[in-house]
Amino acid sequence: MKINKSNLMQHKSKPAVPELKEFALTISWAFPLFFSVILPWLFNYAWQVWPLVISLVLMSLYLLKPAWLWLPHRIWMTIAGAIGWFNTRIILGLCFYLLIAPIGFILKLFGKLQYQTKISQKSSQNAPSNYVKVEAKSDKKNLEYPF
Repeated sequence: MKINKSNLMQHKSKPAVPELKEFALTISWAFPLFFSVILPWLFNYAWQVWPLVISLVLMSLYLLKPAWLWLPHRIWMTIAGAIGWFNTRIILGLCFYLLIAPIGFILKLFGKLQYQTKISQKSSQNAPSNYVKVEAKSDKKNLEYPF
């Protein structure tokens, strides 16, 4: 399946300065937290310094020249769009194959599928169609209480 590039890059124009500042603040604490604290703690890696350097650069741009955050923001949003595209397909695929399909197989096994209606033997013998003729007459009470 082909990835549509226009879906990955949602920001066709430069974002506003407040959005760029919010991006810098978010990445400047999330990057070090994830790559310098959580991952080394989970996998017993050495403590990483490079996320702190990225955070320092982003915070410097945040304070001195927020308009220059446009390029890192654009790169990040492109990467995030691609990751989101793949995650959507993975999550929906897992939901279908692990949740919906097994329920359908179990319902079919027990004959409980509600969308399948069986035609009675009397009406299906030598019948050219599945049309069932209604025997009951409509009266006022049926129209008042249809169900």
